Order: sequence, then C-alpha cells, then structure tokens
Amino acid sequence: MNTAPAAPVGPAPVWDVINGFTSYWALSAALDLGLFDALAEEDTRTGLDSARLADAIGAAGPGPVTVLAETLVALGLLDADADRFRLTPVAERYLVSASPASMAALVRYSPGPPAAWPGLAGTVRTGAPDPAVTAGLTELYPALVRATGPTQAGVATAVAAELERRGWWPERPTVVDLGCGSGAWLTALLRTRPNGTVVAVDRPDVLPIAERAATDAGLRERVIPVAGDYLDVPLPVAAADVVVLAHVLRAEPADRARRLLARAVRLAGADGVVVVVDYPRPDPADARRDGEDRGAVCAAARHELLLSLTMLASTAGLGVTDADLRAWAGAAGAELVDSFEPVPRQHVSLIRSRSRTPEATS
Repeated sequence: MNTAPAAPVGPAPVWDVINGFTSYWALSAALDLGLFDALAEEDTRTGLDSARLADAIGAAGPGPVTVLAETLVALGLLDADADRFRLTPVAERYLVSASPASMAALVRYSPGPPAAWPGLAGTVRTGAPDPAVTAGLTELYPALVRATGPTQAGVATAVAAELERRGWWPERPTVVDLGCGSGAWLTALLRTRPNGTVVAVDRPDVLPIAERAATDAGLRERVIPVAGDYLDVPLPVAAADVVVLAHVLRAEPADRARRLLARAVRLAGADGVVVVVDYPRPDPADARRDGEDRGAVCAAARHELLLSLTMLASTAGLGVTDADLRAWAGAAGAELVDSFEPVPRQHVSLIRSRSRTPEATS
C-alpha cells in the first residue's frame, strides 16, 4: 500500500484565469493597433517581420511588437515562421475588419460595460448591477448590436436553410423579429424570401440600425419597424410563420423572459415556429438526468456559463437554460421540438405549439 503523501496540486487553473485577463487585452490591443488588418494587406504566405509590422501599425519599434505578436502566436491567433508573423485561418476569418465574418468589433463590446467587472462581487451580493453599469450598457447597446451583425447573419442564413429543409419556411413568410438589433436576422431571412415581410421590433434607439441594414440590403420596403418594448408593444400582425428571439431572453429577468416567449408562441400560433437563439447554461440540478456528472457538464458549458455571467454583470438577466425554455414553452401550450448549432457556439432552439396541425408536423 502506497503511503506517500500526495503531491500538492499545482496553481495552473489560477494562472489560466489570470492569463485570461491578459489574453483578452492582448487581443484588444492588437485590434486597436490594426495589427490583423496590417497583416491582411500583405501576402498572407510571407507575412511581416517585427520591424515592418511596427512600421505598419505605428509602433515605437520592433521590441514591443515582438512581445505582442509572439503572445498572439501562443494564443493561436498568429503563425510565426523564422522572423515573420502571419495570420492564422481563424484570425483571417474572424479578426480582420473587412472579413464578412469579422468579430473584431464584437471583441470590444461583447464583455459589456468595462465598469461591470470590477463591481461583479457587489452585483452578486445585491442581486443586481449598479444602476451606472446598466446605464453604461444602454449607452453601449447600439454599438454592441452592430458588432453582432456578421455573426448573426451567418446564423440566420443557416437557420433559414434548416426551416426550408423541414418545410417550415413558406414562400411568402411573415416574420416577427422581437429584439431585431442589428437587423442581421431580418435581412438574412428576407434574402432567402424576397417576398416575405418582417415586423422588426426593438427600442427606439436601436431600431434605426435595423432599418439601415434593411435599406442597405435593398429590402427596406419588406420591413415594418415597430419601436417599443417587445413584451407589449402593439404589432401590425396577429400571427407569424416565424418568430425570432435572438439573444434577448438571457438579458431579461425570468418573468419577462417567460412572458416574452409566451407572446412569441401566441404569434406563431398552431403552425408557426419560434426560433430562440441563445447560450443556454446547464440546467439546474433538479432538472438533470440521474447520475449526470455536474463537473463535466459545467466544464463542457464554459462558453455558455461565461456569457451568462456577462448577463449577471450588467443586465437583469441570468442567462437561460433549456429547462427554462421547456417550462416556459410548456406553460404557453408549446414544446421545444429541437435544438442545434448551425454555427459553432450558436445554439438554436425551435419551439412549436402542441396543437399544430398534422401536416405541419415535421
């Protein structure tokens, strides 16, 4: 029998958290300096050495640029070969500002108001963020929704294809987009159904962003904008083939989220579909399968839990769970019929009425 004392555990997980903060600011600085854009302007096969990269981004000299660029190599965002740095495929697709799938702006705005994070302990103690943080989010919101546009356009296009495959995407659909934000969803959906109509609902300070997106796409005449609280603002239609709730439920307190989903179910009626796009964190312990390893579940849901924490830090919401969606849908006479990820880390849930007609059942 081995009686030797166990070796003490190492501090690697703590360092990983500390370095997460540093990693974020390394990426943020690279974006502020235009480092990825500068490399994108060069031959992607040859890249730039530190001196030329320093010149391209207006840095003081090659030394600081080398430290930053080598850190980005370690993070998997640049490649290095001899004395040159090049974009990785991930950086080329998601961090170059001109890329259709660019997340460059989202990197800046996704964490919410910077003041939310030093105050997180206070938010946990009181149950709500400081009013100044909430006000900061309101101010930030137009820029945030614009930043989500490229990613959400890809998700919406993939969802339209999935609805088509299931026979749930009519030739002339009526869509209600509750919380239309950047307008990415309404423009992507209308591109696949130019004769459709979208009722676009959002706050008065955000709605012009969606209208501009529709105008730029040549689809403005197919969009009916409605400014107000998506929970109770009057709508010009009583029913819709598709109701979109994209990244809105998690930012709402549970009662408002439940009522918003109930409104979406009513609009979808017997044969429509509610599309919920969110980052569901793990179900509560009493809603999980017997014997499920809670540690493994949380580890697998790292992305979703961190985004739920972002909601806690700056909004009245705590994120949502699939158990929430099942319960809220059930209370509204509907059910969660399927979930999938059309784009990595973009979780889509499809909710339909329990009373749908047989021919509308997939």
